[in-house]
Amino acid sequence: MGVSTSSLPAIAFTILAVIMSFLRKYKPFQSWFIAKLENSFVDHFTSAKQLVVNGDFSLTRTSKNFKTAGDTTLYDLSKALSHLSEYLVRAQGQNGVIFQRTKELPPDVRDQLKTLSYFSKIQNVNISLQNNYKVVESVIRYVLEQLIKNNANNLEKGLRDQLKATCLEFGYVLSEKNELCKNSDNTIVAMLESNQYRVSEAISHLCRDWSPNFRCEREPFNQFFKERILSLGLPEDEKVLILVPGAGVGQLSHFLATNFPHYAVDSIEWSALMYICGQFALGYGKDVELSPFALRYSGQLDCARQIRTVEVQLSEVRRSSNLRFHWGDFCEFIPTEDHYDSIVVCTEFFIDTAENLFEYFETIERFKNRCNNLHWINAGPLKYGTRPLVQLNAMELNKLRQLRGWKDIHESNVTDYNHPLIGYLTDYGSLFQCYYGALKFHSTFATDRK
Repeated sequence: MGVSTSSLPAIAFTILAVIMSFLRKYKPFQSWFIAKLENSFVDHFTSAKQLVVNGDFSLTRTSKNFKTAGDTTLYDLSKALSHLSEYLVRAQGQNGVIFQRTKELPPDVRDQLKTLSYFSKIQNVNISLQNNYKVVESVIRYVLEQLIKNNANNLEKGLRDQLKATCLEFGYVLSEKNELCKNSDNTIVAMLESNQYRVSEAISHLCRDWSPNFRCEREPFNQFFKERILSLGLPEDEKVLILVPGAGVGQLSHFLATNFPHYAVDSIEWSALMYICGQFALGYGKDVELSPFALRYSGQLDCARQIRTVEVQLSEVRRSSNLRFHWGDFCEFIPTEDHYDSIVVCTEFFIDTAENLFEYFETIERFKNRCNNLHWINAGPLKYGTRPLVQLNAMELNKLRQLRGWKDIHESNVTDYNHPLIGYLTDYGSLFQCYYGALKFHSTFATDRK
């Protein structure tokens, strides 16, 4: 008996489904398929690589405040948003490992874990991660809304189609009225390249920078920078620029802009994830709640402390008109004005992030060409990372400043446990708590290099 022509597509589909079901379990195929999918996105967003994202999310062909665009294009922004969108999938995957390891234990031991409500704890962590993801979704939507809003009158050819495709990638349809509509059928496919650590870091920094729970970590440094700038006695009618490189999610920049409303404040952040979360913090206008320690199983006293929420009070944030928030490489930053009376560079937890510390020195010193007086105020530990070419101690840094023509107005440090050390995203409800000493200095660029 022959097979009817009309049934052939159904048979073919069934065979294909069986093959795909098998291949989905085959890891080499998974890697190949996801790589192909990523490449298709890269091809689709070729034009996005030519559109530079400026500080207000406006899109241009060239950067307004940096020598080169670097990795600050619409494509790079979309990639960062993709990493954010993967947060829940990857975080619950990490949490799933905690559960899977218990399967290596004998049944009687697993029964004991049930009595301890150990598995309920793992489930509660999953719920906390889901709640965190609601905030992440708000971050993604906010960025897309800003892209649409700040490019509504952009006449760049094909830009609207590009923005539609970008919104669609994250499950939103852009209407003719420039409104975002959620597409419930959106499916998240995790990329081969994970950036989960940096995603969690950026989300946690919303707590560190904007929650009352972490005010104790911010205020000592905030007040130090404020006091040093006040000590300069700069007239309000002078043209003054305060630069904050490595600004994270923007709290210090916002603090300085609020306290010195007559001066321009330029906040510069290289990490796309930090920049995105910083823009969200400055513009969202509503409180959110996060559980920053949900995946930290070590050192906990009980489950309630591990998954406790932290209120992030964004409803109280009012973005100052004198604050500009930039995304890019500080070493390539170009100030808006050609000349200022004074430029004050404020570095917090920053100089030890350099791969080449001398590049930071040279970048800061170049600003002397644009001002009469150049000041550098620093606070933070010398906790080097990012493959440093040199790792200078405090004394060597002091001598280096002298060699390069800097004159210290102030220098101090705290290392004594009996004096107030500073936490940094420290879990104050856990058995393990980390604190830092701080090297603080205020220098002025006084003479040419000897």
